[in-house]
Amino acid sequence: MKLVRFGAAGQERPGVWADAADGTEARILDVRAMAFDLNDYDRHFFLHGGLARVRELLKDPRPVWRPAAAERLGPPTAPGGQILCLGKNYADHAAEFGGGVPETPVVFAKGANAVIGPNDPIRLPPGSSTVDGEAELALVIGRPAARLTEDNALDCVAGYLVLNDVTDRDAQRAGQQWYYGKSADTFCPLGPWLVTADEIPDPHNLRVFARLDGDTLQDGNTRDLIFRIPRILAHITRLITLQPGDLVSTGTPGGIGSARRPPRLLRPGATLETGVEGLGLQRATVVA
Repeated sequence: MKLVRFGAAGQERPGVWADAADGTEARILDVRAMAFDLNDYDRHFFLHGGLARVRELLKDPRPVWRPAAAERLGPPTAPGGQILCLGKNYADHAAEFGGGVPETPVVFAKGANAVIGPNDPIRLPPGSSTVDGEAELALVIGRPAARLTEDNALDCVAGYLVLNDVTDRDAQRAGQQWYYGKSADTFCPLGPWLVTADEIPDPHNLRVFARLDGDTLQDGNTRDLIFRIPRILAHITRLITLQPGDLVSTGTPGGIGSARRPPRLLRPGATLETGVEGLGLQRATVVA
């Protein structure tokens, strides 16, 4: 399934995306219109069998569909959970970033305030001139997860999605930590879909890419992750219990705009496209 949340910002409804097929346009199943108790894709939803409920709705003989073209897509999971990210988790990005390949996973957080929909504008903060994006494969936790082993870690994954780890490089360097430069408002576009784990049999063989004004900057593959997803989840949950709805992002491949010569940074009016194979494409306009 491709789970989406649609509607005005802050008023999104849960839905299921159906691609265009057999002469029909793409459409969205209105989950809340069919089951009022399925209010959102939040912790309660994942914890209480929500995915199974939605699968049953798809079999309903009287589905409620809406034309997808008429709807804004919001982030595909409800706000409020943790957003944990991996730094320097591709060798080519570690090289361009500097400091060498890490011996253990580098974990940092992004603020929930940064989350926006996949096609919402990325707003540059006043005075920020060194902002670029980072295309990443992220996952959503589907059940409480503590002290996972690498053998069972993938069992807690509800699904996968695209995350753009937008970063103010000057703020990142000046603060000597990563949270501040990566948590500005609008610096975490998510989606377009949350694709359930059963539809992604191998998350370690997916193309990850980003284009700025049509020019390809990043073009990597998750098979090149230094630390694969089971290792990441086992490492995080040794100390931190993950809850349903929490996000974990796996890092970005090389090619970021700030590492190029000359740099290819985000400027007002630019279009940034970010995608992961099988998980859809984001298309954001950059504004001041």
